[in-house]
Amino acid sequence: MSGPWQKLALYAWGSARLMQLGRPDLTLGFLGGIGDDLLCTAAIEEWLQRGARNLWFVTRHAALYSYLDRRVRLIPEDPRYLQLARRLGRPMRALSYSTYDRAADRDTAVSEHIIADMCRRAGLTGQIRLRPHLVLQADELAAAAPYRDSLVVQASGLTAAVPMRTKQWPGERMQAVVDHFVQRGMPVVQLGSAGDPALSGATDLRGKTSLRASAAVLAGARLFVGLVGFPMHLARAVDCPAVIVYGGREPPELTGYSCNLNLTHRPPCAPCWQRNRCDYHHACMTEISAATVIAAVEQALARPRGPLTEEIVQL
Repeated sequence: MSGPWQKLALYAWGSARLMQLGRPDLTLGFLGGIGDDLLCTAAIEEWLQRGARNLWFVTRHAALYSYLDRRVRLIPEDPRYLQLARRLGRPMRALSYSTYDRAADRDTAVSEHIIADMCRRAGLTGQIRLRPHLVLQADELAAAAPYRDSLVVQASGLTAAVPMRTKQWPGERMQAVVDHFVQRGMPVVQLGSAGDPALSGATDLRGKTSLRASAAVLAGARLFVGLVGFPMHLARAVDCPAVIVYGGREPPELTGYSCNLNLTHRPPCAPCWQRNRCDYHHACMTEISAATVIAAVEQALARPRGPLTEEIVQL
């Protein structure tokens, strides 16, 4: 089918979608990794707080956002939807905050917190909260009840869609952390992909939970211990306190959360913003010992478990 018939079919399709979805106030999207996709919920929530009545969110991960506010329409990555949004005068506002230089293996450094940057790109002004959001249902939380008050750990981020060795901490050190708390009698649960290395002594949930089920485990956990990436953002979205092995690739004040204990090491080469290449044997990560992480976990466990403080900035 081509020519006038194709145009007629596209018009009919667009009319049907408009009847189904309604005319958007604005259209937002990132169309990148799942961690950045989750960060879009910060801008979405701020727009809802400001009275948005119909917000289109273009996402590759619709299953993660079940039970999102009814004022948000989840839009698949389909060029017809993007064209429809443009024709309605609401083209997608791309919330990407950085670019990647493949030759240098380096992301562009950011000058403000990435959520603040994304909110600016979304057209927001005024006060914004530096956190993502995820709504869980009672049945989802009940299904995760067997893991309540556990120490939840992540062994690796190398099975991510965009793996970065500069964010990786030696696996044997995370095993030492697990050993320490298992010996103390604390239940430990491992979340992650099926391809992540197994941690002995932990209840193995690698590859066995959906994204939302993982969020429910984190929502009831005593503490999350992991790396920079999607699980860190997912933990913050459900108010789970965390100890994050940050190293020096990027500053936590620009990509993380002040309510967490963020463990950094900043040699002269940091922050490098590189993904995998390193001329210094990943010193910013290898200089962080298992004992340092254990001490941080002890410190975090000494705090009462409750809603996390929200960092607020002015745009």
